[in-house]
Amino acid sequence: MLKFNNDLVHGAIFDMDGTMFDTERLRFQTLKQASLELTGIEFSDSYLMNCLGLSAQSAHRLAQAEYDENIPYADIRKRADELELESVRQYGVPIKKGLVQVLERLRKSGLRMAVATSSRRAIAEEYLINANVYKFFDVLVCGDEVENGKPHPEIFKRAAEKINLESAECLMFEDSENGVCSAHDAGGITVLFKDIKAPNENMLSNANYYFECMYDFLLELDPFTAHLDMPNVQEPFPQTINQLTVGIHGFGAIGGGYLAQVLSHWDGYTRPKKIYASTRNPLYRSAVNAFGTYSIRYGQLSYDERIENMEIIDAENIQQMQDMYIESSLIAICLPEKAIANEAKTIAQGLYARHIAHDEKSIEPLTLLLILNKVGAKALLLKHLTQALKELAGDEVAAQIIQHHYFCDTVVNRMVSKLSDQNLYRQLRIKYNIFKQFQSDEVDNVDLVEMEDATRLNVEQERQATLYVEDMRRNFQPSHILQSMDLILFNAESDMPIYVENNSPLLEKMRQMILVEHIQDIQIIKNRLWNGVHAMLAWKSALLKHQTVGVALSDLGVEQFMRNVLQEVQAGLTQTYPDRANDLTRLSQSFIDSCAHAYKDPCTRVARDPLRKLSFNERVLGSIATNLNYGLDTRYLQQGVIYGLVYAIETQAIELSKVHMFLETQFNMMAQSLNSDLHPVLQQMREDILNAVAEHFADNETSRDKNERHSQAKRPLQKASNFA
Repeated sequence: MLKFNNDLVHGAIFDMDGTMFDTERLRFQTLKQASLELTGIEFSDSYLMNCLGLSAQSAHRLAQAEYDENIPYADIRKRADELELESVRQYGVPIKKGLVQVLERLRKSGLRMAVATSSRRAIAEEYLINANVYKFFDVLVCGDEVENGKPHPEIFKRAAEKINLESAECLMFEDSENGVCSAHDAGGITVLFKDIKAPNENMLSNANYYFECMYDFLLELDPFTAHLDMPNVQEPFPQTINQLTVGIHGFGAIGGGYLAQVLSHWDGYTRPKKIYASTRNPLYRSAVNAFGTYSIRYGQLSYDERIENMEIIDAENIQQMQDMYIESSLIAICLPEKAIANEAKTIAQGLYARHIAHDEKSIEPLTLLLILNKVGAKALLLKHLTQALKELAGDEVAAQIIQHHYFCDTVVNRMVSKLSDQNLYRQLRIKYNIFKQFQSDEVDNVDLVEMEDATRLNVEQERQATLYVEDMRRNFQPSHILQSMDLILFNAESDMPIYVENNSPLLEKMRQMILVEHIQDIQIIKNRLWNGVHAMLAWKSALLKHQTVGVALSDLGVEQFMRNVLQEVQAGLTQTYPDRANDLTRLSQSFIDSCAHAYKDPCTRVARDPLRKLSFNERVLGSIATNLNYGLDTRYLQQGVIYGLVYAIETQAIELSKVHMFLETQFNMMAQSLNSDLHPVLQQMREDILNAVAEHFADNETSRDKNERHSQAKRPLQKASNFA
């Protein structure tokens, strides 16, 4: 049962053509072609409009009155059926957008469901099966099974009887005047949709509800159907496929290892028919497309989650990228900050292609999720994107495109690591050997290329991997043994939610999203509590030669440092965002749990770009400024800065003098944001940090180099200006 507004609903009865399927336009075309072929006269639009919702017998009588008493209407209809079936079998049934989501919600609400169509049963069954919606309906009542066609109420009354309900207990969905009159006179709760023919006063007066499209009804229906909570990691994706296509611009760790999973869960009722994802990695592209699937591994749960319905496209192929932007309803931009300036040009080309591919008055707004792991990501992207659009299409069109679409900042709450090319190569080699054994019942003598410790493949490995993939792709069968062997591409932690700026109506249906009005608050919390602590933990761990974050935490000194610095950061954020106490507590514990199981998360990956992460107001110095402002402790945060500077010098061969100038610049900017009473504290802090960095290298050098480096390190300190 469903309580819909003031009605208790037990059943739903759908008309087919024009209501569920966008077939009326196709029917017009085929009837025109068939009438021209058989009579030399093409049926007029006015005649066809008057036939909407009529039974075959009624349409025949109307044709006799309009054209000729002896018109071979049955033959015309039969030929039109043939033409229509040819089109449907070649191109599929054109489903009204939102239909599958509506059907799934009604069925999950426990309603009995029927179809009441003027079409013949043979046609109706083929269309429903072709569209993969036959499974939703308990019974069909068709035009060749009733004596009186629409607008007579017989067909709707009979459908209600067949599902053992009174008409008044049923929602009845229609699009035509004859149809809505039939449903109204049957006593049903009549829902009218606009199709080819705009509704007249008679139609509106006979309808209990009127909607421009199925999606509008879906919005009305949503509050009366169950809201599905955050899924569990091991909960299966929805079985039903909707009509949506979505995209991931950047098939990296977060794009492929997290957003693909978010999009696959969708609203819990249905999932997209296709997910595009772009990458420049040919090995990942060919492997996923060959197998048709890949998996994300959750080590904490020993669980592999399979992602399907994906097509990996070439990020260098501008046509493929434009197609993704044209066809998708939502695209997640999953890019590193340093790639934004260049990738903005590709995004601009995609949005412009979408703009010119649709009629300007009916361009569907695209929802863009910005997954950039940066405070102010939206402003950064829009700056580069606006410039790229202006260069491509001019100022006026650029402004139209930017204003038309939804740009939504996000905060990701999951740690994900991408497997190296070498790891993928190992998987392909093992699967290929199993594949060959399955074919011949004995292991073939395959020339194996020895593995190396490097991340990237050498030329011979690339050639070998291509052969593996191509051979398996040619011979792969759904029942093959390889079907049960997942291709693992990402290791992920189990945190499910993603925080998203509440800036698009599409997002209200997304199951894993926590919509927030002030996303900047969550961005700063995540940036400092997760990203900052994560970076400092990785710098210390990498300097101690630990390989992964999970392994590093077996070192009690590393674990205690993580907890101490986390406590300092959380103390400052609690003062800044007192209303976010629950988020802070949950995110802190989630971070600890994630790190404890991050055995696949390389310290060097997390530790990269240390100077960028040590910039003013970023993840580390931002926390120091906050704590100083509230008179809170910063000793462990200062240690984190020291680890970052030392790591930068050791891994990037940066001279000490340049590090000193960098830190002086950042501290000067920090001083401008703080009360002048704190300037002496900042100056002393900077000197202590630089001394600690100098002493670290002094303790690790020969006595000859020690004096030279130490004096070099002291000179900038002597010249340091006061914070005025």
